[in-house]
Amino acid sequence: MRPEKTDKLLNRKERERLARRKEILNSALRLFSQKGYHQTSMSEIARASEFSIGSLYNFFKSKEELFFVLFKEEIEEIERRVQTEIAKKGSVKEKLTALLETLFSYFEEHWEAFVVLALNRQSFEAGLKDNLFQIVHLKHLQFVKTMKEIIEQGIKERELKELKPEEMASALIGLVNGSIFLWLESGRSYSLKERIPELLEIFYRGVEK
Repeated sequence: MRPEKTDKLLNRKERERLARRKEILNSALRLFSQKGYHQTSMSEIARASEFSIGSLYNFFKSKEELFFVLFKEEIEEIERRVQTEIAKKGSVKEKLTALLETLFSYFEEHWEAFVVLALNRQSFEAGLKDNLFQIVHLKHLQFVKTMKEIIEQGIKERELKELKPEEMASALIGLVNGSIFLWLESGRSYSLKERIPELLEIFYRGVEK
């Protein structure tokens, strides 16, 4: 077999494996959101994704590992999309708007994983809880860093007051978290993105020059 044919075969096999893995994660997320983390078994995930239980364990050693990978990939995708979108913008206001639009759009589409985490975080096994806390903490720090850099640009360009960037970032994150909480409490009865102009107006009222 020629090398290029071998490469194509390997690439096809890898694509197929990634597609099967994605189907498992999607099926698991549906079950976790419908039944809860603790009420969902690996056997149910295997049936929902149309795999044998043995095949499922070839991908993930345990339910704990599966959920960790699921949540980790969700927040890594958020980070990737945010960085991609703000890189296209120039001004501070454009970047902050793009950041919130990207964040809220993703959350509207993928809210289930975050709700499952919020509802079960106190009852996860110790190892899973520690791993989830670590990844959430690291990504939170990265998110704060991104927001802080945008705010520092605003201060440098004299668009924002010379306040502490960390505190300004924390204030905006508080508004974001509050908006998401109210949206979930409403039963997701409106679009999160509709709240962005009002949210940013509140933020700018306190920090804009």
